[in-house]
Amino acid sequence: MTSSTSPTPVRSLRPIRPFAMVAVALIAAVTVASTAGAVLHLGGWSWPETDGRAALNSAARLLLLYTAVHLLAGIAFVCWLFRARSNAYAISPGVAHSYAAPFLVLGWFVPIVNLFVPKGIVDDVWATSRPGGLRPGTNLLQMRRPGLVWAWWLTWIGAGCADTLAAVLTAVGTEMDAEEEERAAELASGLGAAAAVAGVLLAIAAGLLAVRVVLVITRLQEAARAAGGPAPSRHRTSHLELVSLVVRDHDEAAGFYTGVLGFELLEDTDLEDGGRRVVVRPPGAEETALLLERAATPEQEARAGDRTGGGPGLFLYTDDFPRDYERMRSAGVVFEETPRREPYGAVAVFRDLYGNRWGLLQPSSAESV
Repeated sequence: MTSSTSPTPVRSLRPIRPFAMVAVALIAAVTVASTAGAVLHLGGWSWPETDGRAALNSAARLLLLYTAVHLLAGIAFVCWLFRARSNAYAISPGVAHSYAAPFLVLGWFVPIVNLFVPKGIVDDVWATSRPGGLRPGTNLLQMRRPGLVWAWWLTWIGAGCADTLAAVLTAVGTEMDAEEEERAAELASGLGAAAAVAGVLLAIAAGLLAVRVVLVITRLQEAARAAGGPAPSRHRTSHLELVSLVVRDHDEAAGFYTGVLGFELLEDTDLEDGGRRVVVRPPGAEETALLLERAATPEQEARAGDRTGGGPGLFLYTDDFPRDYERMRSAGVVFEETPRREPYGAVAVFRDLYGNRWGLLQPSSAESV
């Protein structure tokens, strides 16, 4: 795995985004045109020239155009990917990517390797482009892969397989000249045409999905760029980073804290032992976060919701008590009391979905209720 020690500033992807999108569209368009020509040829269409040499020249020109468009489009897409990856290093410094920089080019051409390396590179760029970045040392191989990238890559591979199958079946049908092989030749040609059409449809789908991937990664990096990249280091020797909280179900708990309380999902990683590491943090917080730990034993499950034996064990600070109090009530949070003022600030106690008691607190040093 590779990492960057001196990340460059996050540069805008917008100037080169159109080139990548046009590149993908051109690949799809030329693939459609060439495949349509093959289908027409199977249906009996031939070049209008009567001179065989002229027809051969026309076919050669089409092949040259097909190759040139793919080459130029590939260069444009790889250039976009180079900058996106450079930005990803700047957004998430200290996070090792799965493949070295040469694979951004070689990964598309080396047999077998080209079946998975380009997707892995895009997966890593996507994961490390989140505004705020990932923690240094995050293992990208354990992170969940975006469904959109999976869809793009599978349709891209499917289009290539369909084109190859169409070419093979067409060649088989052409070579069958004997009368007894006539029906087999027609069947092979028909299947070849069907495979060619499938290749066209998959190429169009892959092109549209690739455009979507470019747009999403560009949007993520533009948001990170607007936020100023990763948060600067405070150069502290230590601080309280995580507080564990026993939950019954990761998805249920993450949904409550992010959807109801408005927390940010910092990490959702599958572990080698079959477990899962889920970390959430209040919006705007820079350090302490909650590690949601799924109960693994009946004893732990019995403690879910009773972290401190009944008293409020967690306090959520706010700089605008009325705003957050009303927002949380509107989202369905149940408060046990009306807001009250104490010497240390305004406070109201509420319970989370497991019954843990929290205090919503605005310190007295901040603006009063």
